[in-house]
Amino acid sequence: MRKILLFSLLCAFTLLNQSCDKVDNPYPPAVNVDLDTTIYPGNWSDYIANEWPDFSALPNENPNRNVLIEDFTGHYCTSCPAAATVAHSLHEVNPNRVFVASIHSGPSGMTSFQALYISIGYNIDFTNPNGLELGNYFGTTLAGSGFYGNPAGAINRINDAGEYFTGAGIWASKTASQLSTSPKVAIKAKLNYYETPKHGFFLHTEVEKLDNALNNDLAMVVYVIEDSIIGQQSVNSVDVPNYIHRDIFRGTLDNQAWGQTLTSSMLTNGKYYLNYSYILPNQLAPQGQTSTHNAENMHVLIYVYDKTTLEIYQVIKKKIIP
Repeated sequence: MRKILLFSLLCAFTLLNQSCDKVDNPYPPAVNVDLDTTIYPGNWSDYIANEWPDFSALPNENPNRNVLIEDFTGHYCTSCPAAATVAHSLHEVNPNRVFVASIHSGPSGMTSFQALYISIGYNIDFTNPNGLELGNYFGTTLAGSGFYGNPAGAINRINDAGEYFTGAGIWASKTASQLSTSPKVAIKAKLNYYETPKHGFFLHTEVEKLDNALNNDLAMVVYVIEDSIIGQQSVNSVDVPNYIHRDIFRGTLDNQAWGQTLTSSMLTNGKYYLNYSYILPNQLAPQGQTSTHNAENMHVLIYVYDKTTLEIYQVIKKKIIP
């Protein structure tokens, strides 16, 4: 169950009496039942008092401009593994500043590169509606984006001469260029995970504009990423059954491909606050096989982007289990 809380400054709403009360803890300025409070293994009032973060006491863990590489790929795309290697190598060189989302989608959404071919071993569906929506938008709706086929990648969705996407050969130079720029947005986040009763978590976020020249609407998106799933992949036209698929995009936290627009209703003392609850899905598995969740190989990528230019101004990572 995916739900999102947008801060209201009017009152604190408690579960017990459904009325407005004063809350001693200034964080949050509102308590909201729109979150799936049953994820917490205790009284919700205890969560509010003891678990809800006070962002003024949290350090800024990401003072530099970070990079999101969106690698649009497919398990039947024979050239895609080489691009995935480039993306993963860039992450390994800058593990705390460069992050990868491997999005299984083509320029029209679903293509032959993402399709299932169960009889020959391509039996894991790596696609999801959010990823297909993004691929179709960049490949079909947004003419001239540069996304003409897999593999293709966007680096912080920087628009270079009208195109957002390039081949993997220049990802390193574009990434280095972005790492050298100053951040325009700061993001703080706190993730509280509970294995029982629902293996779910709450994500609390704070966004601050650092560049007052940002006049366009901004939005926040949270990607759910699953790492290291073993499945078949075409590599240089050879079927490799034990290929390690990394940084798989499983969808967004609120099931909105374009996230939530930052509005005045989320604004408190010059900063925006968004909060989410989420229950982990089961791991990806071959068709017909059952699986369970694995919190240790999942994380979220939280980013803020410009809704007009589409540029991603900042991205940070939070592990489900630190």
